[in-house]
Amino acid sequence: MRLDYLRYFDHLAEVLNYTRAAEDLFIAQPTLSVAIKRMEKELGIKLFQRSEGSTRIELTEMGKAYHEYVALALKDLDKGLRIAREIQGEMNSSVRVGTIYAMQGRFWSEAIESFISSSQVKPQIAIEQAFSPELTQRLRKGDIDVAFCSRVEGCDDFNHVLVWSQPLVLGVHKDSPLAKRKSINLSELGGKEVLTYSSSSPTDSSITKLLPLDSMNLRREYADEITMCSLVTSSKDKMALFCYSFLVSAFQDVVCLRINDLPADFHKVYLTSRRETHPKVVDDFIEFMSAYRFPNIMSQE
Repeated sequence: MRLDYLRYFDHLAEVLNYTRAAEDLFIAQPTLSVAIKRMEKELGIKLFQRSEGSTRIELTEMGKAYHEYVALALKDLDKGLRIAREIQGEMNSSVRVGTIYAMQGRFWSEAIESFISSSQVKPQIAIEQAFSPELTQRLRKGDIDVAFCSRVEGCDDFNHVLVWSQPLVLGVHKDSPLAKRKSINLSELGGKEVLTYSSSSPTDSSITKLLPLDSMNLRREYADEITMCSLVTSSKDKMALFCYSFLVSAFQDVVCLRINDLPADFHKVYLTSRRETHPKVVDDFIEFMSAYRFPNIMSQE
């Protein structure tokens, strides 16, 4: 099977349009059509089908299954080429880093800069932001090399190094009577409606384990602290439990109280990577960040 045919197939499977795929690949459309037909003949299966009454194509069930493995194989080939070129010194090193939004405060940027400064060959750092479940999926697909994210279900086959943690705080409106306080006990919240993360959030395991759910009136509907802070801002009667990060400081009407009976490392963030041979620059990045001392975020505000 020709490698260029596999790349043609991979891109066509992504865009599902012959004209667009040919333009993206800088080849003539007939060349693309011939390549796909030759692949189907060699494989003995039909990869694409056209919807009745439509010009749009779609993958057959066999095509979907084959594409999943072709995409992975091409990523492995490209990674091998990166490693080989890095050894030969033909190109600058690069690291594709994924991170949760809450991690990207000043201290994180300083860590990235420290890594670049300490490297003999200045690496290129490509950064993507997303929530932990999506970052984990991108990591598994090979779209990124490492991720700063929480530990999600079904990822025991990854390497996890604890690098940072967030405290759970109570956010109240600045005009609330509670705003004059520095901290509070969970027992004082009994009966009061408190907004917090949904059960599908990566924080769910910590909430279930550490909070007295039976004695609290929690409204578990929210995905992030930004949404909860915006709601608290709208009313002095609203309050929310969320993980503290630099994102919260954007809401000047929200005052954060420490929770006395919860550990400071309520929500843990890990440097997550695949268990495989990495390019040297990725290994160096993992080693550097694993040893880096990320500060307590509330002490930085």
